[in-house]
Amino acid sequence: MATSTSTYLNRKTPGVYITEIDAFGTSVVGVTTAVPIFIGYTEIAIDPANNASLHNVSVPISSMADYQSFFGGAAPTAFTVAPATTAAGCVVSVSDAATRFDLYWQMRLFFANGGGACYVVSCGGYGAPAIAASDLLAGLAAGGYAVGPTMIVIPEACQLSVSDGSYAKVVQAMLEQAGTLQDRIAILDLPGCRGADSLAALQKAQQQLWDATAPAISSASYAVAYAPALVTTIVSASDVPYSDFVAADGDNSAISTLMNAEAVAFYGAIPTKLAAIQTAIATLFPTPTTAGASTTAQPAAAIDTMLMAALPLYQAIKQQAAQLLNIAAPSGALAGIWAKSDAQNGVWNAPANIAVSAVSAPLYVMNDIEQASFNLPLNGQAIDIIRSQPGRGTVVWGARTFDGNSLDYRYIQVRRTLIYIEQSIKQALRGYVFAANDATTWATVTSSIEAFLTGLWQQGGLMGDKASDAFSVSCGLGSTMTALNILDGYMMVAVTVQIIHPAEFIALTFRQQMGG
Repeated sequence: MATSTSTYLNRKTPGVYITEIDAFGTSVVGVTTAVPIFIGYTEIAIDPANNASLHNVSVPISSMADYQSFFGGAAPTAFTVAPATTAAGCVVSVSDAATRFDLYWQMRLFFANGGGACYVVSCGGYGAPAIAASDLLAGLAAGGYAVGPTMIVIPEACQLSVSDGSYAKVVQAMLEQAGTLQDRIAILDLPGCRGADSLAALQKAQQQLWDATAPAISSASYAVAYAPALVTTIVSASDVPYSDFVAADGDNSAISTLMNAEAVAFYGAIPTKLAAIQTAIATLFPTPTTAGASTTAQPAAAIDTMLMAALPLYQAIKQQAAQLLNIAAPSGALAGIWAKSDAQNGVWNAPANIAVSAVSAPLYVMNDIEQASFNLPLNGQAIDIIRSQPGRGTVVWGARTFDGNSLDYRYIQVRRTLIYIEQSIKQALRGYVFAANDATTWATVTSSIEAFLTGLWQQGGLMGDKASDAFSVSCGLGSTMTALNILDGYMMVAVTVQIIHPAEFIALTFRQQMGG
């Protein structure tokens, strides 16, 4: 270990003393960059190892199997089935839109897009009457104590009301936490994004987001917003349980009538087959006249599978329900894309120009002209647009933070690279708290940081023809500190880095040349 000169002068017993001085100092190890913390409602929140409650506890997981063991499965959704008024078939709608708990599906979307290690905070169960700002804020506060997350993701916040200020409270708290801790970025969804299927609706939501975040705009560089919502393929017809169509009042006349009519049309000439199907319908969807009529001991899941195979109408009903569930806020998918981009390209590359997996299309297909007012608004509070591109599918087509007018923090990877550098060096220097504030310590700290930044530059994370062009590190009396700073216990290190900026606009110039 390093020993100051004063140590040699304090020897009192004659003898030979050995002092070992570190040749390389403490190494700076880069922190993990793509670890989101998801906050929302779950089926359960129990540690299976000891049956302890995990309500408002940050739980690290790395797979859907982990999620299901701690937090259970998808939330039930109440659907209403009615006959179509203009054509044969039926119309399926969500009858409890205020309680669309969809964190489970967002986690599926996250892992489908390359996500890995993350944290989950359960702020409530499916028995809650509605998604509430107070629940999400409590979960966010609990997540603030977790060490390791680099993103804040609250997909259900987009369902909060704008008129009563609920949405604003949550997004402001996300920005304030990110700006205070300086180790994470908030990924925001536009309010009401799952219903914003037109340009006018998206522009209205954009203004609502601006209004909601105005009080916390000082932390704008720690926030990124994406739009529009995504039409995913995460939920299939088989994922929708029959119980989602069972009426709360026990009167299932609408769906029972529709299915019985198709059963008669398909199997009227086969009495035994028709009777079996009608019994199955009465078992799963009893009406006031059929309640208690069935005596079958067959499991409900087997009956559901049989009806799916026998009645195309039932398949169509489930498919319509799946399509409604597949409209998702983009934040979960983008958290996965950030993780995949960091793993493949490094945090210093923009998590953009990447196709979104398990998505068939954005909810609204935008063109270049329409995107301009979202990517380059006058106030700089950019919304990164997800575009549909021929031959490529659905692609992330924006890489700006919510502080787009800043030359320092305009781009996502600039802010995230700085967080990576700052947090990595911060963690390494904890070992020097209370160390001797002398030249030996200053030299050790400087060399450790330089070694870390040299490695980052060699990986392509910093810009410069040589290391000295990419960064500089200084620490010492007369350069970064005064004698008074040392007396006050301050060791001040100055680090300058040249971060890579993306080629957001590529301009091609063409000119004709006359033939010789």
